[in-house]
Amino acid sequence: MSLAGKVCVVTGASAGIGEATARALVRAGATVVLAARREDRLREIADQLGDRASAARCDVTRVEDLEALRDEVVRRHARCDVLVNNAGVPGGGWFVELSMEQIETVTATNYLSVLYGTKVFLPLLLESRGHIVNVASLAGRYALPGAAVYTASKYAVVGFSESLYHELGPRGVVVTSVNPGLVETEGFPMTDLKRDPVARRFVMKPDRIAREIVGVIRDRKGPEVYIPRWLAAPQAVRVLIPPLYRAGLRGVVGRRGPSQPAPE
Repeated sequence: MSLAGKVCVVTGASAGIGEATARALVRAGATVVLAARREDRLREIADQLGDRASAARCDVTRVEDLEALRDEVVRRHARCDVLVNNAGVPGGGWFVELSMEQIETVTATNYLSVLYGTKVFLPLLLESRGHIVNVASLAGRYALPGAAVYTASKYAVVGFSESLYHELGPRGVVVTSVNPGLVETEGFPMTDLKRDPVARRFVMKPDRIAREIVGVIRDRKGPEVYIPRWLAAPQAVRVLIPPLYRAGLRGVVGRRGPSQPAPE
């Protein structure tokens, strides 16, 4: 699909993967509506991108904000061809130590907002036979210890995307979950990992993810894409040799017992 003239909405567009994706889509010829809570930052980016970009403040955890965003898109462009549900927050930490507020924030931002945004924009996307891209994570396929709530939110996004891919495919709408590995962003600075010369090689920049998202839309790929692609291979170990997979996870955790303090 050519992106020239297509109307794309990107949430979480004030920084990181969302900002990089908005920039990449504009370069590809699309008209982009950038949505996030930081309106000043959005307007700064939109001004840099020119006439084919606009900014709209939106808290994706609030249905009324998403409805207002949809109404603004209709008013400005009368259509929507692509929705990129990218907004998210970090949610690491041992479950025993997380507050109820943290649990609610991660779940609402990383998962419920994807459902809300998709539901609100779906009539427009059905009309345009468009594309929904849900930015999930490697954590959406590999349940790493120490990030139970974050992992659960991303697993939910991957499952929702796959189910909806089959549901909406016959009606002309493609749904894709994009599952990146380690990406350095404002919310995930990767400071500790970058001190390790080996681990540092696996840390990606948002621009790489943005390029892949543009490719996913152009080629109508679905229901799932890993970045980098080789991250799909360990799935075979998880499914076919569960004891080996679980042994690897135990190695990640180490020998810390439940009564020992969680690592900082």
